[in-house]
Amino acid sequence: MRPHIPGTRHGLRALLLLILLPPLLLACKAPAKAAGSDPTAPLSRSDETLARIARDARDRLPLFIRRVQSPLPGDGNFRVKYPFAAKNGSGFSHEQIWLAGITFQEGRYYGIVSNSPYYVTGLKTGDRVPINIEEITDWMYTKNGVIEGGISIKYLLEQIPTPDRTAEQRQLLKMFP
Repeated sequence: MRPHIPGTRHGLRALLLLILLPPLLLACKAPAKAAGSDPTAPLSRSDETLARIARDARDRLPLFIRRVQSPLPGDGNFRVKYPFAAKNGSGFSHEQIWLAGITFQEGRYYGIVSNSPYYVTGLKTGDRVPINIEEITDWMYTKNGVIEGGISIKYLLEQIPTPDRTAEQRQLLKMFP
């Protein structure tokens, strides 16, 4: 049995920024609602770049799994982005949600929902859910305060025009190599 690897204090700032940036933690939204009422990122459902990012993340998943199982000094905040079926009438099929606290038990991976679902019913922050690793669309961890992986976050941040980025978004971008 592989041990649970909790996040370390290294990269705590990254964790806090991720929590403060819910528009970047969700992808592929339905048509826009009133300003400020929808915490999802406005993306095309056919965004080929995000599809490529998801394929690349799955191709590089063995690297992430090795780090979860045997973290190096300074590693922490291990997370995966995972698709959940959206409720009917939401205008799309899935919502991407970040999971933390990655564990392996009884032959299965699990994660803890770390951001509030917007279009998924019956799921809330803090819920422990099983993970089919073939469906992961991104992964990340921090290494001494630098984000490893998390390419979808970087991509989404880069879609925001530079003058429109918040201070938190600019700081988060600086955490990528």
